[in-house]
Amino acid sequence: MTDPLPREYTPRTVPALLRKRAADLGDRPAVSGRDGAGYRTLSYTELDTASSRLAGGLLAAGVAAPGAPVAWAIGNDHGIAGLVLYHAVLKAGAVNVPMSPRLSPVEVAGLLDHCGAETLVVAGDAAPVPGVRTVAVAELAEHAGPGPAHRADEIDLAAVLYTSGTTGLPKGVEHTHASSLAAGIAWADCFRLTGDDVLQSPFPVVSGAGLHFNAMSCLWAGGHVVVDEPVLPGCLERIEQFGATVYVAVPSIYQYWLAYDGLADHDLGSLRLLDYGGASMATSVIERLSERLPGVGFMQTYGFTEAGPGGTYLPAEYTRHRPGSIGARAAGRASRFRVVDDAGREVVAGVPGELQFRGPSVMRGYHRDPEATASVFVDGWIRSGDIVRFDDEGFLYFVDRRRELIVRGGYNIAPAEIEHALLRHPDVLEAAVFGVSHEALGEVPVAAVVLRPGAPATELSIVEYCRTVLADFKAPRVVRLVDELPKNAAGKTLKNVLRESLA
Repeated sequence: MTDPLPREYTPRTVPALLRKRAADLGDRPAVSGRDGAGYRTLSYTELDTASSRLAGGLLAAGVAAPGAPVAWAIGNDHGIAGLVLYHAVLKAGAVNVPMSPRLSPVEVAGLLDHCGAETLVVAGDAAPVPGVRTVAVAELAEHAGPGPAHRADEIDLAAVLYTSGTTGLPKGVEHTHASSLAAGIAWADCFRLTGDDVLQSPFPVVSGAGLHFNAMSCLWAGGHVVVDEPVLPGCLERIEQFGATVYVAVPSIYQYWLAYDGLADHDLGSLRLLDYGGASMATSVIERLSERLPGVGFMQTYGFTEAGPGGTYLPAEYTRHRPGSIGARAAGRASRFRVVDDAGREVVAGVPGELQFRGPSVMRGYHRDPEATASVFVDGWIRSGDIVRFDDEGFLYFVDRRRELIVRGGYNIAPAEIEHALLRHPDVLEAAVFGVSHEALGEVPVAAVVLRPGAPATELSIVEYCRTVLADFKAPRVVRLVDELPKNAAGKTLKNVLRESLA
């Protein structure tokens, strides 16, 4: 289903790229991450050597075999182990199946059954999953030996990435060596990464964002990736420690930065770019960040796992002139996007439609699910399921998920619009809006709100505020104050959980 990787890009498999970077860059830093108690750094040579030896351990222990799935659940608290294992699996000719270590035993068992893996690889002192053969990376390292002789092909499967499941059951997204590389190449171009860049991000190492968006883009550029953790003040201290030039996170991370009293105590002068994705960022938040971090560029990126992740981006030079836009450019010169109506016709400016994407970073298909694969592809284009519009100059604006639109008495309401209004309230730190059933109106919007520490706002006062800044049919009928919003491993709010607990 995916378009081919342009022939001029070489190397064309992930192990071949790592070998070349090790040969060319040697002792230059490749990855940094927590390794148990503290953070450490591996050079390109060390990453190549460690992953080759671990590949031998995977084969010797019977955990990996050419073409077989290797499931692993490793968090960013063992980020080094996660990236070494990712490369080791590919050098063994096997397929990575990363999953969140926060999943319940029932969820883990279900994914293992679906992908066909018999063993779960973990790191540190992770508790074993009942009924599942579990092995620690440290145990596999004891079997480590010379690297295997397997040579991958670009069309070979490299990873099965299970989607976050915010709107339904997880699906296994299949990415080949070629599509994985294409995603990394695309985002390296968007970030304008060079070998001097240090990209730091709390995106989970088990996700497409952590593996392709972050680590693969740095591997392609010969840069340095820091697998971060979002807890303050540690993430700010690591920007200073590693000299991060690019920071990549979801908008809520930056909102917590702004709410942190000690932000001004940290020297963040190495930063040249803050990227935000996973959701659009309120204009008010961008303005406040600009005041606190003068001279730093801000870039909106939009992507989804099935596309690599691939998608669109808004270069930093347009951010202040096009607030709220998710860009006018596709990620990667070989990629394209379009906006179509329900009949598949391309829409005109100002008319909402579904965003569709195509390019070499697009998935091969959904793992063991041909029906779902067929439903998401249209004549070579992959459907995002997201509703967008574009202005007269071609800049895209996110409207909402097709399945999250609230229809109240015949009016379509975008939860994102209400969320942006709530985030302009001085007492609101985070907000999530979703629809609940109503006997007369069909649906009505409900908001879950996290207040800033010590803020005096009440549920009633926030409802009244919304009525002053939104059309009457858009204002939430109910606001509930919560201590935190439930999120998945990628940092996206789980609105289905909120709906079940608050409706």
